[in-house]
Amino acid sequence: MTAQLAGHCHCRAVRVILEPSKPAAELPLRACQCSFCRTRGALTTSDPAGHLFVEAAPGSLNRYRFGLRVTDFLLCAECGTYVAAVSDIAGRAMGVLNVRGVDLSGFEGREPDPMIYDDETADQRLARRQGRWMPVSVVEVQPSI
Repeated sequence: MTAQLAGHCHCRAVRVILEPSKPAAELPLRACQCSFCRTRGALTTSDPAGHLFVEAAPGSLNRYRFGLRVTDFLLCAECGTYVAAVSDIAGRAMGVLNVRGVDLSGFEGREPDPMIYDDETADQRLARRQGRWMPVSVVEVQPSI
């Protein structure tokens, strides 16, 4: 594992810690082209060999589902920041992190890969995510920053 990367939503009610297996410069940076991600300017990353920890103050995390309804988009209930997306895949919580939403360092100045997933079925989407997304732990506690 390389050094942890930490970030938070605008109001700091939701904090993230990414424990990557490699430096941020070597992690993918994606720009999903769905209307949800585009309107929020989301830039996401994931590391299947890493781990994402999401801590939220009690009552400050909203889960939003749309489209195929197989993913929880984690939004701060206080400031509205889109933090991460999480799905239950083969009995494990797997996810992707919105590095722009949590102002995660190490991704500045990089051009994201635009991604279009419109034609995927729910099964195809979950299979792709199983190979690309990372394990996630989500807990509601008072964030430490």
